[in-house]
Amino acid sequence: MQIYRIDHVAQVAPDLDAQVALLSGLFGFRPVRSWDNPGEGVRGARLEIPGSRGQAWEVVSPAGDGSSLQTWLDEHGGRPGLHHVGAEVPDLEAVQAELEVRGIKATDGARGRWLEASLSPPEAGPGVLWRLRGPGSLDMCGDSSAASTETSSPSGPSLGIVALDHICQAFHDRDALARWYHELAGFVQVWRTADEEHPDMADLVLNIPGSAICWEVIMPRGEDSFIERFLAKGGPGAHHVTFEVADWDAALAACEHYDTPTFDDEEGVTDGAAWKHTFIHPKKTGGVLVQLFWEERPGVWVRSDKVSPPWT
Repeated sequence: MQIYRIDHVAQVAPDLDAQVALLSGLFGFRPVRSWDNPGEGVRGARLEIPGSRGQAWEVVSPAGDGSSLQTWLDEHGGRPGLHHVGAEVPDLEAVQAELEVRGIKATDGARGRWLEASLSPPEAGPGVLWRLRGPGSLDMCGDSSAASTETSSPSGPSLGIVALDHICQAFHDRDALARWYHELAGFVQVWRTADEEHPDMADLVLNIPGSAICWEVIMPRGEDSFIERFLAKGGPGAHHVTFEVADWDAALAACEHYDTPTFDDEEGVTDGAAWKHTFIHPKKTGGVLVQLFWEERPGVWVRSDKVSPPWT
């Protein structure tokens, strides 16, 4: 199968308006579209991410009786969180056939307008939910021709985000998952840490052909790894989402303005250029662990050196 464009990242929130206000304020996202479809059990909003051409952030909330999103929230103890990654494929029927061959169960959405499936190995657990559609409209967002268009722009201090850089997934074996994604959808490894670089984890980064967004895989190492605890609690799902900011001091000032603490700050110098990163807790973002980074020169935070995947 081929994924040729990541369209959006979607999160579930019980209060749509409050979450949109948070993303418009602290994050500086611009609402561009909203919809209310009780028949399909969803209210939603699409927000433009600064610097991320063609990729958006979406918030979906339960609407009407018997909403599947309400069921999702109930199953997660009422806690909001990342729901799915939306992507376009050239041929939806061909994708469905490929998923069936690999034993991946896909669900038809909105009368066949899209497919929902975890693209992780089926024996590994739920993984990350993807929503896949062929070229066309925004229908996979729960959208419709009756949706309203927003025109408001963010005001006040914000993080100064300039790009959605990557989505990170926790998994027990980084090479096994990277090989699976490569064979399934052509993901290409572009960077990896040395096995012994960190005492509690090892990671690698995959390029998704046709997309500016990358996919990171982190796996546990050693005793009492935070990734092992994460996997034991929820399985091999999405761990965090990473954004690049233009001005580090301005980003931290925005966090202070919105009473949003950061943690696990780290900084360094690579090839003479500085870099910094930090995290914002899911309790302050609507259920998604967010990583922020700044780099003095492109490619020094996550080195741009090309590393051949071990399976070639």
